[in-house]
Amino acid sequence: MIELNEKTQQDFLNREWVQRLLEAGVDMSDAKYYIVYDINEQRDYIRFGKQPLTFACTHIRQIPTYTVSELLYKLHEWIYPTIDGEEYSGGLKVSKDAPFYIAHYDLKNKEDNAQHEEFYAKSKYPIESLAMLLIQCHKKYIGIKTKDTKNIDNK
Repeated sequence: MIELNEKTQQDFLNREWVQRLLEAGVDMSDAKYYIVYDINEQRDYIRFGKQPLTFACTHIRQIPTYTVSELLYKLHEWIYPTIDGEEYSGGLKVSKDAPFYIAHYDLKNKEDNAQHEEFYAKSKYPIESLAMLLIQCHKKYIGIKTKDTKNIDNK
């Protein structure tokens, strides 16, 4: 198992971010990794795969978590939202503008090709900016891959 600490929270979402995703209604049943709390050591660890917890087990409070790559796969590469009655399309962009990482959809109006930034998030870690973008998209029902979409974009 991997200890979930300040350094590894750049690779795995911590409990706070998982709670934000769950409160927004994001389905995390596709998670490959789980956060478990070790009672004896009083700290969180990451483990691969959901494993049943036995009575003698010292790990409790098992919850799913995501990595950067899982968040990238969860978001669509290209979306086609309608904003205020106007049709847009645009691709997912992730960039670094020190000291921040920015995740956003580069949206352009289909008729006049004008720029429009509706979905935008920045944080000091790429995993957090992707999680923020996922929450925004989920709340607006756009740009999220679900079990039913199987890697196709919203149209």
